[in-house]
Amino acid sequence: MSKINYKIILIGNSGVGKTSIFRKLFTGEFTEKNISTIGVEKKTIDVDGIVKNKDGKEETRSFSISLFDTAGQEKFRAITLNYYKGADGILLIYDICSKDSFDTVEEWINSIKEAIDSSEESRYVIILIGNKLDLVEDGEKEREVQEEDAIKICEKNNLIWGGERSTKTIDKLELRKIFGEYMAEIFNRIGEKKVGTQVAKKISQQKKKKGKGCFGFLSAP
Repeated sequence: MSKINYKIILIGNSGVGKTSIFRKLFTGEFTEKNISTIGVEKKTIDVDGIVKNKDGKEETRSFSISLFDTAGQEKFRAITLNYYKGADGILLIYDICSKDSFDTVEEWINSIKEAIDSSEESRYVIILIGNKLDLVEDGEKEREVQEEDAIKICEKNNLIWGGERSTKTIDKLELRKIFGEYMAEIFNRIGEKKVGTQVAKKISQQKKKKGKGCFGFLSAP
């Protein structure tokens, strides 16, 4: 059975831990302070998830994820907006110790809708995740966002609640397992990725150009 290819975007305010998640997933390492991402960083990773097939039975499927870590600063958002198009899953991260990061969650949701709702490839799933749980558990910081408030936003906007996490304390294998669960949730909502009609049209046009001795390029992040 072939792998399911998904394009997944990490978004959220600067400092919520997107890059920490990104690096822990690939290297297993955690750094207390990361340099803010400028623009977008991309890597590919394979994970397994348990999904429901057409008969409603559970089976294990393999996913090949093209994962994009985006900049959270306001000045870079115009750049990252372009990467939303064609996304299958968007992981929206906030810091449970920062009410400011949570207060902008709906702003992020609106920016996603504005960027890709008009596209024929706009089948996507948003998963909301609270990060930095370890700071509360260790008593280093006070909780500023209650879990029930996050769940309410998910219910209001048809998001998947991804839970509260600690990127610092979780190990690489467990994080990959969680990502497998996220991919399974996405699969159960949208199924396997299909090429949109606009993309198919461009591919068809490229083939025609090749026949005339010219080469077209399909530019997509």
